[in-house]
Amino acid sequence: MRHSYQYAAAAAVLAGSLLAPALANEPAPEVVNLPQPKSYQRILTVNGQEVDASALPYAQGLPMRLIAEADHGNALWLEEENESIFYLQGAQIRVNYGENTVSVGDTVLEGITAQVVDGVTFLPEAALAAVEGYTVDQNLALDVDRVDIITPNNAPVVKLGYELMEISNANANRTGLDLLEYYGINPESFTEAAAFFPMNISPDTLLVGRLADGSEEEVKAGLEAYRQQQADTFSWYLSQNLPKVEDAKLVVKDGWLLFVIAEHSDEAVTAFEAWVAAQNS
Repeated sequence: MRHSYQYAAAAAVLAGSLLAPALANEPAPEVVNLPQPKSYQRILTVNGQEVDASALPYAQGLPMRLIAEADHGNALWLEEENESIFYLQGAQIRVNYGENTVSVGDTVLEGITAQVVDGVTFLPEAALAAVEGYTVDQNLALDVDRVDIITPNNAPVVKLGYELMEISNANANRTGLDLLEYYGINPESFTEAAAFFPMNISPDTLLVGRLADGSEEEVKAGLEAYRQQQADTFSWYLSQNLPKVEDAKLVVKDGWLLFVIAEHSDEAVTAFEAWVAAQNS
């Protein structure tokens, strides 16, 4: 056994000596440093619509201003506070750059920080997913880095509302349905709706939704009272807006209601009636 062990050891030494020159002559593996992309590489969609992020710098995470604006929101930079606020539907995300914190409402998100590249703020997917009503789905299939974002604005009646706002050239803000009472309308009068009401300097208004059973007359009365209130206001204040109020449209079709005060209210009515007809086809 001893002799055989010595023989095996000698054979190993011999084999090593034969291999050593060959290994020594092998070229060292080349280290390739691939250049970092200059532009943002991810594919982003918001409520099924692809967002053009090609002009953004390369970074990880989600470009919050772009996403907020794609979802009918906006962003605000507060220089003195060294903060940005990203306004979403019914919520806001606040980034404090000095403290390196990210908050949804009053809640600080633990372990989540922002990345800022060339003045653009990027947040991890988890920050947006922490907002109620928002879902973030990352798809890495087939080596494609794609992020699909669904928000409360994805509801069909809300999409219709935004479309009618654009068609009618209305200038108003989307309002939570719980605030309809502020305008003299019972929120329970609708099974689903989208409401857009103005600031003080404009009468522009749009309300579209499916009426609850037996609520039509009550809603009509409330909206007529609201229209009259707007007429009384703009008869002496910024009176150039009065013609829009006088041309307000209130249409009920197949259980759906549209009320609109806007520059092109007739066009909104046409689009609304076509949409309702398509629902029943």
